[in-house]
Amino acid sequence: MGIILATGGTGGHIFPAITLAKAIKARGCNCILFTDKRTDKSADVDSYTLPLCKPSSNKFKFFLLLIYSCVLALYQTRKLKPKLVIGFGSYASFPTLLAAKVLSIPIILHEQNTVLGRVNRFFFNSAKLIATSFPETKYVQGNKNVFTGNFVDIKAHNYFSIEKKLNILVIAGSQGASFFDDVVSDVICNLPIRIKEKIRVIQQCTKKNINKIRSLYKNEEVNSELSEFFNDMEKRLANAHLVISRAGATSIAEITLAERPTIYIPYPYSKDNHQFYNAKYIEDSGAAVIVEQNSEAKKNLTELLVDLLGDSYKLRDMVNNVKKTRIKNGITEFLKIIDLSHNQCIVRNF
Repeated sequence: MGIILATGGTGGHIFPAITLAKAIKARGCNCILFTDKRTDKSADVDSYTLPLCKPSSNKFKFFLLLIYSCVLALYQTRKLKPKLVIGFGSYASFPTLLAAKVLSIPIILHEQNTVLGRVNRFFFNSAKLIATSFPETKYVQGNKNVFTGNFVDIKAHNYFSIEKKLNILVIAGSQGASFFDDVVSDVICNLPIRIKEKIRVIQQCTKKNINKIRSLYKNEEVNSELSEFFNDMEKRLANAHLVISRAGATSIAEITLAERPTIYIPYPYSKDNHQFYNAKYIEDSGAAVIVEQNSEAKKNLTELLVDLLGDSYKLRDMVNNVKKTRIKNGITEFLKIIDLSHNQCIVRNF
C-alpha cells in the first residue's frame, strides 16, 4: 500500500480526501481511506472503517471506541506498510495518525480551514509538512507550511451574466441545516414582491422539511427547485447569480473557484469558530458578505438580499474581487510535494 488517507466522514473532511485519493489512484499509486462509518461507500475509493462514534453522543463510549480504533489502526497500518499517511483532521483521523507516529511512517497534514484543527495541532510537530487551503492559517508556524489550496472537484468559471431571472442557490450543508430550512426560506418568502418576481430559488433542504418548504414557496409564488442533495453542484454554481451557504472550507473552495458572489451564514457552533474565520477571509477580500446566525439574522439577511438583488453592480463587484482571495484547487500543487513515479512515494523537501 502506497498511501493511507486518514479522515472523518463529514463532507468538509471526506470530500477533499476522496478527491485526492482519486487523483493519486489515477497516477498509478495505491491508496486507501481510513475513516468512520459516516463515509459514503458509493465513492470509487478503497476504505477501511474505524468503529468510532461522535464525542457528543456518549463520552464513555466515545473514548472506549477511540482506544479500540487506535488498536485497530495500529494493526492495519503495520499490516499495510504504507510509505505515507496523509491526515485531513477530525477526531476520526486521530487513531491512524497515532499509528503512523508510533510506526515512524512519514505524515503530511492537510488543513481545510483558516484555523488549524485540534487533531492537526496535536500532530503538527510529528508531520513533515502541512498543506493549507488558505494563504493564512491560524496556529500554523515555522517553515512546514505549504499553501496548496483545498482539494475540490470543480473548475473555475470566468463567465457571469445578469439576466432577467436571478438564480439564488441555497446550500445548507450538514450542520445546522434546519436553520436554513426555517430562516432562509422565511426571509425569501417575505421579500418585496418586486424582488420575488425576478428570482428563482434552488435550495438544498432537509428531508423532514422539504415538503413544507415546497408548499411555502408555492403559496408565496416563489419560483423554486428543491432537493435534499444536488449531484451536479458544478453546474448549479455556474448558473447561480448569488449563493447563500454555510462557511465550511470545502463549500468556500467550490463557491470561490466558481467565482460566485456569496452570503455566508457561518455555523456558530463549529470548533474554534472556524466557519466564521473562513468566511471572514473571503469577506475581507470583498467577494462575500457574512450574516451571523443570531437574533438579528432574519432582519440582516432580508436587508442584504434587497440590497444585492436590487443592484446587479454589487454582485459584479463581488465576482471581480474573487481573485483577491487567492483560493485555488490544490490537487496539482499538492502532487508536486509527493513523488509518485515508479510506484514510489517520496515527500519532497521544501
